[in-house]
Amino acid sequence: MKINEIKAGINEIKVENKSRNNKGDGMIELINGTIAKNGKKIVESVDFKVKRGEITLLFGSNGSGKSTVLHAIMGVLGLTSGEILMDGENITHLPVHERFLRGITLAPEKMRVAPNLTVEENLLIGGSDVSKVYSLFPNLKKLRKQRASTLSGGERQMVVFGRALLTNPKYLLLDEPFQGLQKEAGDKILEIIEKLKKENVGVTVISHERTEELIEIADKFYIMTAGRITYEARIESVEGAIEKLGEYMLV
Repeated sequence: MKINEIKAGINEIKVENKSRNNKGDGMIELINGTIAKNGKKIVESVDFKVKRGEITLLFGSNGSGKSTVLHAIMGVLGLTSGEILMDGENITHLPVHERFLRGITLAPEKMRVAPNLTVEENLLIGGSDVSKVYSLFPNLKKLRKQRASTLSGGERQMVVFGRALLTNPKYLLLDEPFQGLQKEAGDKILEIIEKLKKENVGVTVISHERTEELIEIADKFYIMTAGRITYEARIESVEGAIEKLGEYMLV
């Protein structure tokens, strides 16, 4: 695929997205959401909210259903029952691309990139202003002509995060954004997450790393156990939130 072709497609999408970051109240609500596969419930009766201008954390052990919740919000997985509202609009049955055009972006775990595209082509999938990403992660500029399949895990993670950032989201869903990153790159991601909050973006983060630092800048957290939300609270103090995570053996 030619870079110019990618840019042309992005310009078409940008026309649809031009009002995406208008200021205003809003939230995504997963209401009584249940997802089953082969008759087995993966998540059950989940209520989960992401407000614009807030950072929401989702904790839980491996296999508890955290990623499934984000995939449901993005439309990657359909609900067996329940509904999803975005800014008051029912988007339960909208496909992924329609949710994307409305302002939802998922940065998935496991450093998922298009392996046969170059670094720059991967970034252009998210948006045309790749210089914005290169200023954050200078190493990617040096690698911009390199195929993504040859990158290290940390380099792929920078591409995933940078690509998501370029979509100019209203709601950004981050699944393990620090995976494979050196501390300096992780510090930059923390700074950007806090900056996005100030810009009225609703950010959700799943992470087993840098927990305390995330809690310091977040507004609310949820805990999942075996496919259900077992605890939720506004963050009043870092110590209190860490203590609660300790009760669930998550720190």
